[in-house]
Amino acid sequence: MIRKEYVDKLVGVLPGAGLDAMLICPSEELLFFTGFTPMMCERFQGLFVKKDGGMFYVCNLIYADEIRTAYGGEIPVYSWFDGDGMVEVVSGILDAQGLRGAVVGVNSSAQAFNVLELADKYEISFRNGKPLLEEVRIRKTHEELENLRHAAAIADAAFEPVLQFIKPGMKEADIRDFLFEQMVSRGGSAPWAIVASGPNSGFPHYNGYDRVISEQDVIVLDFGCVYNGMCSDMSRTVFVGDATEEQRYIYDIVDRAQLAAQEAAREGADIPAVDAAARDLLARYDYAETLLNRVGHGIGYMIHEAPDIKQCNHRKLERGMAFSIEPGVYLANRFGMRIENIVVINENGETEPLNKARRDLIVIR
Repeated sequence: MIRKEYVDKLVGVLPGAGLDAMLICPSEELLFFTGFTPMMCERFQGLFVKKDGGMFYVCNLIYADEIRTAYGGEIPVYSWFDGDGMVEVVSGILDAQGLRGAVVGVNSSAQAFNVLELADKYEISFRNGKPLLEEVRIRKTHEELENLRHAAAIADAAFEPVLQFIKPGMKEADIRDFLFEQMVSRGGSAPWAIVASGPNSGFPHYNGYDRVISEQDVIVLDFGCVYNGMCSDMSRTVFVGDATEEQRYIYDIVDRAQLAAQEAAREGADIPAVDAAARDLLARYDYAETLLNRVGHGIGYMIHEAPDIKQCNHRKLERGMAFSIEPGVYLANRFGMRIENIVVINENGETEPLNKARRDLIVIR
């Protein structure tokens, strides 16, 4: 079902952004606006939302019946056949919809090779529409906040069991799969996890799972799932066998940096000041340069969306915003640590950390 209240909000901001339309290809963004998103392949497809409120969908013939069924006749669905040229057919559709010479925003999943080919062979210009789409959903409703709370609780509930599961000799993949099982069994969908052990923990977005867990390992667990369309994301750092004096010292600093930024995240706070709260504390101990990324990111229908908690995002926190606070220390090829909570500025304007899982220094023996 088309979510008309959100589509109307998007339509209202298109003219001010200098856009004649927005193209939303299959993604969490399309799911947000329409309640449905199909499989995405290399074939061009997407929903067009025009500044006059008109909407239509363009897809390859193999998706046409599925799209028409999903949208129940609410909007026109046009299709093109593999045996015909995509640009030629889609150009005719855009002509009929009055979009020749138009400026069209594109979402985060629009494939460059398709829109570049259209722009090269047809009178149309494409622009980055992702920030505008994020602005439409940056303030969560009460229902969305409730779903975020539930998603966070599912991730929290998986943490204690995984502490009992982790043992030297197993692979990172074993821990990942166990986390998946725990989250799915509690009602989460689309589970994901980073399990970064030993020197791999020094890479903030490590993407392997083959290392075998050893004694004296640091393990960063970063994981979450989806509940009713809303995402969770939490990180905790644990130690196998024991933690060195240096590791205990750094863990305490990371813990305090996370709490400092979380405390600074108040309604009306400048976002750069929230980032600075964590970064300045790390700087006192000469670890600021090891925080390689932003202090946090927005979350909702996507794991990473607005608002980014970073130095160059010059706006204030508002009621309904949801975001992570996740400072870390990363010492390449040695070890790294991260503590992450999802935080919302809730319906009452209060700062509400959604993750309740323990954060004390945990040694697995």
